[in-house]
Amino acid sequence: MADDFKDISHLYKVTPSAKTIIDGEDLVETKQKSKAYAWCDVLQSVTGLILGLFLFCHMGFTSSILLGKDTFWSLVSLTGGYFIDGVDHLWMHSVFVGVIFVLVVIHAILALRKFPNNYKAFRIMRGHYKLLRHTDTTMWWVQFITGVILTALVFPHMLPMLMDPGSIGPYGSGLEVYHSWLWVVFLFLIVTELHGMIGLYRLCMKWCGPSNATRSFLRKLTYVLIVGMIAMGSFTIMGFYNAGEEAAKLDPEAHYVPGWLQTPQTAPYPSWWPDHLKKN
Repeated sequence: MADDFKDISHLYKVTPSAKTIIDGEDLVETKQKSKAYAWCDVLQSVTGLILGLFLFCHMGFTSSILLGKDTFWSLVSLTGGYFIDGVDHLWMHSVFVGVIFVLVVIHAILALRKFPNNYKAFRIMRGHYKLLRHTDTTMWWVQFITGVILTALVFPHMLPMLMDPGSIGPYGSGLEVYHSWLWVVFLFLIVTELHGMIGLYRLCMKWCGPSNATRSFLRKLTYVLIVGMIAMGSFTIMGFYNAGEEAAKLDPEAHYVPGWLQTPQTAPYPSWWPDHLKKN
């Protein structure tokens, strides 16, 4: 009999009284909502922030090919621990790419919660966009479309690096671009930068609540960053294409080796090269 009157008030944010029941407020309406959705929203924002900032690091890393194959090779070797003992540790590349891969998967799964799950929901969302015709709503719509496209393009881009980290380099990365459809490569660049830069802008709007003047400034800054990142990315793609074309003519299986490490040595050691790695 005691179980029939078990205290369940802790399950509800408001314990219904006789008056609230008469007024039509039942247990379903007063039951506490789960905090899981809120925590998922926070995690989506955190992973989005990390990935958005990573885009700047990635652009700086890859665009080094424009300074020469030696520069890009040096940065790749740095992430592989080559300067420690003169050996490129492939597992270090895999760990780094793997961390980014996990962040992408988590972010994508959390973002799917907000995707329309049927055509009716899609029409409602599209109608919302057409009705408001607000700049921020348009940016939200662009981010949704680019997110859908990225879901199809990002994993084929990352899996080869994760499974074969030894291919990362001036020739290996260049051959990947050279043997790909360039329009797909440029599409991937455009949707990535649009999605990432708009995402960072919307994070500022969501969590910082800036004034109208700050909102206008951040919006203009977002436009500048989008154009700048796409322009720099386009030059970078062509840099890798030229490196891939050179590799295809020499030996498609060859790995790039800077002149100071070739036998016989064809170039002097750069001034920053560690002494313990220099050959006597």
